[in-house]
Amino acid sequence: MKQHLPVLNVEVPDKAEHVASTPNPASRELLQRLEALGVETLFDRFEQQKPQCTFGLTGRCCRMCQWGPCRIGPRAERGICGKDQNAMVIGNVMRALVAGLSAHGRHAHEAMFSVLAAADGKAHLAIKGEARVLELAGRFGVPAEGRPIADVAREVTRILLEDLGRLDASPLRTLEAFAPPERQETWRGLGILPRSASYEVMEALHMTTLGGCTDWTALAAQELRAALAYCYSTLFGSSFATEMLFGLPQQRITTVNYGILKADHVNVLMHGHSPVMVEVILEKLRSPEIQQLASAAGAAGIVVGGLCCSGEELLARHGVSTVTNIGGQELVLGTGAVDAVVVDMQCVIPGAKILADCFGTQIITTCKSNRIPGALHVPFDPEEPEQLQADAERVARAAVEAFARRDRSKIHIPQVTTAAQVGWSYENILDTLGGAERIVELLRSGTLKGIATIVGCNTPKVPYEHNHVTLARELIRSDVLLLTTGCCAHALLNDGLCGPDAAGQAGPGLGRLCRQLGIPPVLAVGGCVDNTRTLRLFAEVSRAAGVAVKDLPFMFIGPEPGNEKTVGQGLTFLVHGVSNLVGFPGPIPPAIPRPKPGEPGELERGSNDVIDFLAGTEGVLKLVGAKIYTEPEPRLGAQLVRMHLRRKRLALGWAGQHSMGQ
Repeated sequence: MKQHLPVLNVEVPDKAEHVASTPNPASRELLQRLEALGVETLFDRFEQQKPQCTFGLTGRCCRMCQWGPCRIGPRAERGICGKDQNAMVIGNVMRALVAGLSAHGRHAHEAMFSVLAAADGKAHLAIKGEARVLELAGRFGVPAEGRPIADVAREVTRILLEDLGRLDASPLRTLEAFAPPERQETWRGLGILPRSASYEVMEALHMTTLGGCTDWTALAAQELRAALAYCYSTLFGSSFATEMLFGLPQQRITTVNYGILKADHVNVLMHGHSPVMVEVILEKLRSPEIQQLASAAGAAGIVVGGLCCSGEELLARHGVSTVTNIGGQELVLGTGAVDAVVVDMQCVIPGAKILADCFGTQIITTCKSNRIPGALHVPFDPEEPEQLQADAERVARAAVEAFARRDRSKIHIPQVTTAAQVGWSYENILDTLGGAERIVELLRSGTLKGIATIVGCNTPKVPYEHNHVTLARELIRSDVLLLTTGCCAHALLNDGLCGPDAAGQAGPGLGRLCRQLGIPPVLAVGGCVDNTRTLRLFAEVSRAAGVAVKDLPFMFIGPEPGNEKTVGQGLTFLVHGVSNLVGFPGPIPPAIPRPKPGEPGELERGSNDVIDFLAGTEGVLKLVGAKIYTEPEPRLGAQLVRMHLRRKRLALGWAGQHSMGQ
């Protein structure tokens, strides 16, 4: 059933609307097939949770101690401890933020220690990204000339590790090396420069424990500080470490979507977020020994596909086809053609194991901190990497051996594939577009009306992938160049918006540019940690323009907020001066319009301290130059983005505003 939420002024879809509205015909086909088979998915379980609690939906429920849970409402304006709505709501948001910070921090830890293992000659890992090692050495002042690349990589990685776990008040060196000077001055003035991911997580949880800080403005400052740690301690650290190990992405054309699976092949999906063991398993699956094992089992070959960000890492560097995102991981198992899913960390929902058992798929977990009952567990420890090669071969063999156990009567592969141009690094985006100065000219002339990053998870609170795709189609028609990462990228890849032919869907300026350069209007720049590539692009364009990031026509868009990590993604861009459009109201009490005193029939904008701080004119907008907008209807959301970009252009006196409202 649909659920109308008057308190949020939204309506959440039922399963029928998910089926009708999802833009990918393969997803629709599998949703209908699983419905006919009576197999439960997350969309069914979402129905079972309705009606959802409005206290939780608006962030007015507190579980930070054992006295509660407490709820704020008309009957009770404070929790048992005396905490008011402001402290409760900001505390809840901050705890979600640092949970996401911890997840990316764990990812960064694994990637960094893997670089150290490679530098020390362990695990037969090679340092393939010499260019990134040398760039970081230059930024950090590490001597590189005449030294073995392994020694330079080791020293650079130690700096990244210090930034991940520093407890004293020394500067966060990655932030100093990469953040725009104007932003650093702003953050210093606000007193929100962080120490490290580890320290800011500890401080955030300390401040929000029972009897801790209840000054909501101090909590809000810590939230911004933690967002900076999220960015420069974990996102930059993990992205850089991966690039040092495996090199930079390279542009290529490949094929994505569910139809890449083949009934007569071994089908192996790589799922999660950390690419280290994934890369070695890929090597093993392509080795003559494992190929021969597949042939002996009767398979015509091996298909490797990707799910979530591990899939996007392989897509960016190797052109390995991706299939779907967190919301579709159960659907792809419903094809009955997947022999094994190799999962590392994060976004592997418990329902995936339920579907795997229904269709005979082997789940193999490879991260110490991710155990799934009944799955084969072959964990990778980057601090004890000597078993990596042997364990990766064990995983590859187990995946191939599962082929013989497949129930072929259950195979149903939607024959839907999509072309995609992938492998967009920060460097090759700049090179392809002609450099930062050329991008400034494209923006100034109105050929591009703006640049936006459209990212994030899936949520059953909006029709599956519909908002991602609708917003993207609307914005490229309005000459807005898009960059995308994470689960949103899967939706746009599968829709064809990341392929060169999508230039025909773009507006006159963007479309002409794409045809001239042979590129798509939506650039898939990697997994969720690779939002660093977009941030670096924004900072470099700002430098070339001589204009602060906050004053340029940029925007962050998160159409389907889901995982706690999405809180940090949005706030990362916010503190850099890039306003957010969020596609579903977050767990924050809404500003409900109210009657204007003395003016019958007239309404004034509602207000509360938290919403005013995040979305008003006196809060973060005044502090960092950006704010948060919320709009669950994607076409209205696209119009809001166009209006925001137009205001930025008008303030700069840049030409070409007339075609914004196509």
